[in-house]
Amino acid sequence: MTSNELLMLAVGLTLGMHLMNAMHAYWGWRDDRRSAARTRADMKRSAGDRYLHSLRIYQLQHRSRV
Repeated sequence: MTSNELLMLAVGLTLGMHLMNAMHAYWGWRDDRRSAARTRADMKRSAGDRYLHSLRIYQLQHRSRV
């Protein structure tokens, strides 16, 4: 191989490593964002379930007194 070919090989490997590093950072950021959104949705669902459960208990307690 000539010196130009070796240099191009080294440049290509370096660019490939940086590109893969950037892609992994992007995929990690995207997964973190999706995980945060999923966590917020789960918290809202849990809060709604707790509210409905307490409402049902309230209704049952007040129906038995009448």
